[in-house]
Amino acid sequence: MPVARRLVDRGLIPSAAVTFMLAAPILNPIVLVSTSIAYRGRDILWPMVLGRVSLGFIAAVVVGWVVGGRDRSLFLRSSEAVTAGTGDHQHGSCGCETAECSHATSGSRWRTFFDYFAGDFAFMGRFLIFGAAVAAALQTLLPQSVLGSVANTPVVSLIAMMGLAFALSLCSESDAFVAASFVQFGVGPQLAFLVFGPMMDAKLAFLYNATFSKGFLRTVISVVAVVTLVGTLWIEVLL
Repeated sequence: MPVARRLVDRGLIPSAAVTFMLAAPILNPIVLVSTSIAYRGRDILWPMVLGRVSLGFIAAVVVGWVVGGRDRSLFLRSSEAVTAGTGDHQHGSCGCETAECSHATSGSRWRTFFDYFAGDFAFMGRFLIFGAAVAAALQTLLPQSVLGSVANTPVVSLIAMMGLAFALSLCSESDAFVAASFVQFGVGPQLAFLVFGPMMDAKLAFLYNATFSKGFLRTVISVVAVVTLVGTLWIEVLL
């Protein structure tokens, strides 16, 4: 999230930054390996791994394409405030006019690194804490018996697993083991859990809303939900 925000703030087109941000939690070696381990020994191993890669890639590209027409200045929420709040320092904007400015010397690179680190931690941490509290409450209060009643219902089972992924807010490196435990659900619902969760969950909802413009959260939820639902329905038909 901080990387994508900085890329946009420094001139990268929003579509590329958003595609990177949404694809990174799924299209990386650690997640792919963990998914293959979670489904090791099952006949649905390759449909799960390849399906997750394909749907994750398509969803990220489609969202990037949808937001691609937006002006960069309208994409971030209060770009100057975000920059100030995260400790951005650029030579020429730090109040120093001379070449001896501490921000321009190599000796200040570590200080600049920790300035960025502390700024990002302070900016993102408050939303992560609040989102984690909401996710923990949902995990505690959500009755597991509800899942069994919808497992065999077409479409409803997909939506239920997407909703569960949103509520649990799991790390994409470990969510495959949770999805694999829902043996009462088929390939489609489990894939819906693995694709929708890393791109849109309770914690990310707060982060998206705090970092990007007002309509961005609605765009991500809508596009990712539609792509996930249509893609998993198609995979359900094939399998």
